[in-house]
Amino acid sequence: MRCEQARRMMSARLDGSLDPTEMSRLRDHMASCAACQVEWEKMEALDQLFKSAPMRDAPPYLRIRVTSRIERRDRARRAIIGGMALALGTATLTVLVLAPFALGLLDNLGFGPALVVGGMETVTQLLVLLDALSRALIVLLDQFARPLAILGIGSLLMALVLNGLWIVTIRRLRVVR
Repeated sequence: MRCEQARRMMSARLDGSLDPTEMSRLRDHMASCAACQVEWEKMEALDQLFKSAPMRDAPPYLRIRVTSRIERRDRARRAIIGGMALALGTATLTVLVLAPFALGLLDNLGFGPALVVGGMETVTQLLVLLDALSRALIVLLDQFARPLAILGIGSLLMALVLNGLWIVTIRRLRVVR
């Protein structure tokens, strides 16, 4: 055992969380290591000093500040998790809405069997088709950039509103309990 590991085990022993096997290993190491014996004596003395010190209650203002910070952190964490859940749900719904159209398009165009039968020639034709589709998409985006931007911003605002409603609902459910 190395001294660094022994120091961690000494701390665990003072906390009372060291099992008997580890306790035995620690005793064996300290029996042969003078530096760790000195370290153990220092740690025991410090532990006794802390145990003998009088305990005082924290001032009320400190309790209030610490509690409010913890609550703010927890609220922020819940809001982030709620936002992520909302974003994931929105993405899932989008995929579920668009998947039948994409699968129908692939089925109507017969890409599955064509890829198996046609091989590399079909892949080349598919790449040409994708190139033509991407060019058409660029033209469409050029024509509809402003409406799409407005739609995107509207969707984002809707997601934020839904996230706020979700948080309010969760808070009200907690109050009802």
